[in-house]
Amino acid sequence: MTFEILESCSGCGMCLSICPVKAISGGPGRKHTVDPDLCIGCMACARVCMNSAVIGTDGTIVQRETKKSWLVPHFDPKKCRRCNMCFSMCPAGIITKADSNNAPSLTNSKLCASCHWCEKVCPVMAITFSVSSSEPNNGDQV
Repeated sequence: MTFEILESCSGCGMCLSICPVKAISGGPGRKHTVDPDLCIGCMACARVCMNSAVIGTDGTIVQRETKKSWLVPHFDPKKCRRCNMCFSMCPAGIITKADSNNAPSLTNSKLCASCHWCEKVCPVMAITFSVSSSEPNNGDQV
């Protein structure tokens, strides 16, 4: 099930700018829509909506959250096997190979949609999510 944008949408475009898979369409000042075939269910659109105009998969209106409260991935250097699944599956394209050992790292934690895809595909459970630190790459190099 995908998210639904309500008539109270002001067409501000915040959801357009945050969606990591470009599943949202609409023009300025007009109600936006979500393409269910593209939506990955990360809720980023709902969490940035200033009008609380997005209904979540459970049928309730999702409330806006400050970006500071969003969870971002942290990579455990002891568990990570450098398989690059997290790198290849990140819809926002912000997990990169940080060094010659192919260690994963965030290029910019502020761009993370907190979709948890990297965590879901990690075969050794080396990724956990918590609130971002103030460091540019989250200090998450392995």
